[in-house]
Amino acid sequence: MQTIPVSSSFGHRSNYCFDASTPPVLKVQPGEMFVAETEDSYNGVLRKNPGYLQPRDMGTYTKHAPFWYNPVCGPVYVEGAHRGDVLAVTIHNIDKMSTGSVATVPGAHHFTGLLGWEETDEMYTAMIENSGTESVFTYGEHSFRWRPQPFIGTIATAPEHEVLSSLTTSFGSAMGCGGNLDSNVVRPGATVYLQCLNEGGLLFLGDLHASQGDGELCGVANEIAGRVTLSCNVVKKKRLRNVRVDTGQSLVSLYCYRPIEKGFQEAVRDMILWLEEDYGFSRREAYLLISICPEFRLRTYQMCSGLGRLMTTVGAEFPKHLLPS
Repeated sequence: MQTIPVSSSFGHRSNYCFDASTPPVLKVQPGEMFVAETEDSYNGVLRKNPGYLQPRDMGTYTKHAPFWYNPVCGPVYVEGAHRGDVLAVTIHNIDKMSTGSVATVPGAHHFTGLLGWEETDEMYTAMIENSGTESVFTYGEHSFRWRPQPFIGTIATAPEHEVLSSLTTSFGSAMGCGGNLDSNVVRPGATVYLQCLNEGGLLFLGDLHASQGDGELCGVANEIAGRVTLSCNVVKKKRLRNVRVDTGQSLVSLYCYRPIEKGFQEAVRDMILWLEEDYGFSRREAYLLISICPEFRLRTYQMCSGLGRLMTTVGAEFPKHLLPS
């Protein structure tokens, strides 16, 4: 099985942007499984030096604008993918999860400058121990445990002519191409649909999380290095307005925008169109159904503050058992 080694997944300029001019690190056939080894959002610095703080101790990574955080590997060239097609990326497994890191940083959260919230506006680093069955976070005398739910935080196809930062980009000129989404539905068992604007699709991915609460409110989650097994197929001549995800149990339309109400409106609009185009619903039928079904969900995945143009990521989630058989 072809593998992208972790050594080529961070530390180089090409790892911090989505750029169609970057030479492919791998060429795969449709349906071919391959492996991507990724470093964590902090390039492993905090994980390997738990006493370090960011951005103070991040060395050369913070000398760039935007910071060289959130490294991605790629691009992966998929044979037979052309401009105007859709890349269907199936995530088969995430394993070899490292210890996780979480941090707070001045000016990069929701409560900056509020009286009484000074503690949350200081640099702080903590570690999370991750295994296949348990994540453990210890703070002082308290210890908290939960089952990990790993996913890919950043996944995108290259833009046509822009060069976009992997840190501050939730989408570029085409929302259907993806970016730094931090949506926990991009997980093992799911298929992610991304628009192709270049020959080969040119897939980038990285920024693994072992777990994350809705909103990723302090700006980061359980940031890990790890290994992803995935494959790509090509849907010919299809146009996406949004990134779409089929989790196996539900359909999710993702959108990134501020204000959040506009993001929800666009995600719902795309979900209704998806149900109409691919599953034969009428628009009114879908509109009524999502309003009355208690299993329809509006989700907020990422609400980071202090990262420039990075948008809030939201999703409209529709249960697949309601689809026509």
